[in-house]
Amino acid sequence: MNGKILLADTTLRDGEQAPGVFFSPRQKVQIVKLLAQCGIKEIEAGTPSSCKTEMEAFHKIMSLGLKVRIVAWGRMTNEDLQAVKSSRVATVNLSIPLSDIQISTKLRTNRKQVLEKIKEYVGKAREMGLEVALGGEDSSRAEEDFLVEAIEVAKQEGAFRFRYADTVGILDPLRTYQTLSRLKKWTSFPLEFHGHDDFGMATANSIAAWRAGVASISATLCGLGERAGNGALEEIAFFLALRKNVDVGIDLKGLFSLCLLTSRLSKRKIPPWKSIIGEEIFLHESGIHVDGILKNPRNYEPFNPSIIGRKHRFTLGKHSGRKSVLWTYQKLGITLSEQKAKDILHKIKNFTATKKRPPSKEELFQFLTENFPHSSNIGT
Repeated sequence: MNGKILLADTTLRDGEQAPGVFFSPRQKVQIVKLLAQCGIKEIEAGTPSSCKTEMEAFHKIMSLGLKVRIVAWGRMTNEDLQAVKSSRVATVNLSIPLSDIQISTKLRTNRKQVLEKIKEYVGKAREMGLEVALGGEDSSRAEEDFLVEAIEVAKQEGAFRFRYADTVGILDPLRTYQTLSRLKKWTSFPLEFHGHDDFGMATANSIAAWRAGVASISATLCGLGERAGNGALEEIAFFLALRKNVDVGIDLKGLFSLCLLTSRLSKRKIPPWKSIIGEEIFLHESGIHVDGILKNPRNYEPFNPSIIGRKHRFTLGKHSGRKSVLWTYQKLGITLSEQKAKDILHKIKNFTATKKRPPSKEELFQFLTENFPHSSNIGT
């Protein structure tokens, strides 16, 4: 396991591949600046060969002069390589499929020709003065001995890292750990893990990759990406920093704020229950939980909400208890007797069962009267 790890952002490349998402050059510059301010040291900013606006974005980003490694993504073609060079970046992730299914059906070629292409294009990129990372597309469905062959060819040609990509999100944490641990034994080449979330495993797999000793993890803000998305950068960063005391070198509060901005710019709403960044992750209704929080917040808080500039909150509903009612009315400047709190709790449960929402401030005042209407009979 690593006491320190590089967390690389690919929101502007793989994240932007989410259907309907488009970041303008100005927005890309804004996100890159904020990523750098948060402490992110490597940013995969896009695919230069994709369109003119992408090239414009790269030129604007490179003109910032940030002390951050800006990476371009490209295929192993002359067109992509020339576009990368024109983008003014110093580093490229050259990607090629390594699984037999993609080699045979997507590339319509064979393993030998793939190795020859790696040798050719890594060599060309190095001759152009570029730092080269080999991107192993669909590594999780590739034969491990072939991965080692590909790594060795790239290493001989001067590449500096290999990206192990779980392109269709089929891994689980145990297999991730076992596979990457074996690769670590078979090659001294630095490894990067890049996970997709098709089975909801991307963050867990990224943590397993860290345990296996990879040099870096590639992820996106909010887990943005095609299909089910990618590993969520904020989830990985928060877990490693707060639960494993890993030096991720990232301002967590700044990263949280950047996630909210990315959600707005991408027009992708954050579910209220989304880990780390969801609006309701510190909102409690259960009477047992509220009682526990009031006694000691650590009873039901995995991390201090002040880290992201929030506070724990309570809401009233079907699962509320007497303590929740007493606390809520105390916040309104009203001290209730124990019996009055029980009576009002009964009204609240009836109300929320009928209305399917918590009561408003005005309705809470109305509950103080004995004749407030209710239409169901839920016990306390």
